[in-house]
Amino acid sequence: GNKKEDDDMEEEGGEKVSAAEALTEAKRQLIGVHCSIAELYMTDLCYEPDAESQCELSLKTALSLDDVHTSSQPDALQTIANLRLSQNRGVEAVDYMLNAYQRMKLGVEALSNLVGLGRDDDDKKAMVMEDQAKELVDVEAASSLPGFEFRCQSAKLFLECASVLEDSKNGDGNDENNGNENSSENAKKQEACIEASIQLLGSLLSENDEVVEVWYLLGVAFMAATPPNSDEARFYWEKALEMLHKVKEELEQAMTGGDGEEESQEQLSEVECQIEEINEKLVEVGEIDRCNMEQG
Repeated sequence: GNKKEDDDMEEEGGEKVSAAEALTEAKRQLIGVHCSIAELYMTDLCYEPDAESQCELSLKTALSLDDVHTSSQPDALQTIANLRLSQNRGVEAVDYMLNAYQRMKLGVEALSNLVGLGRDDDDKKAMVMEDQAKELVDVEAASSLPGFEFRCQSAKLFLECASVLEDSKNGDGNDENNGNENSSENAKKQEACIEASIQLLGSLLSENDEVVEVWYLLGVAFMAATPPNSDEARFYWEKALEMLHKVKEELEQAMTGGDGEEESQEQLSEVECQIEEINEKLVEVGEIDRCNMEQG
């Protein structure tokens, strides 16, 4: 009769695992719900008298559910970072974002690699994992990544964090900046923020290379690097420009059809503004290049 007992234990063990999995899944969903509530208080409900405290409360609850089993989920950390940025507590936001990125890094960089933006880290080379095994891990990590919109927001928040650190370096940030040690630490974090945003945008590009905003933001990220990478920035901005001109053409053609004229006109104005903005940025890039050549 021993064999039967073993089977029962195995079965029971199996159930236990699935109960644990069910609990983790429930926690994940709850974290998502509390983050969504917090997001609401940051957007549609931001004028409610207790918006900020409700937001903090939701995020505190989300964080309390964030344990070792849900630790692949960056939602709570990213939402707190977003709140801190909106409260002008940007330097605090940086660490939350960098921690959130650690949870996505493997999958993000696996995808980013596909469009030639992945990092060639020494620590990656040091990994003794077989290539094939590593690829499988990466594929799994990539398939469990947060969605496109979430990662696009991550990239934007990282660019915001980088600019907060840039401001604190120049002494006009809202956060205290004490001494050189801190500023070299901040410079490292700034670089990490830019790198994370490039990797995130690369992961988006590998999923869908027809989103103008992604190309545009990649240009912004490369220009925010120290020193600015104007060649890469130009490449991504020119591509964004090309896409916008195509959109403009299509809108103009659609307007001659006479349908939804007002809406098309609005979209057209928006596209024209974006084209103008990128053209201005390309002029800046040209000027930077000229200065560099003169100095060189």
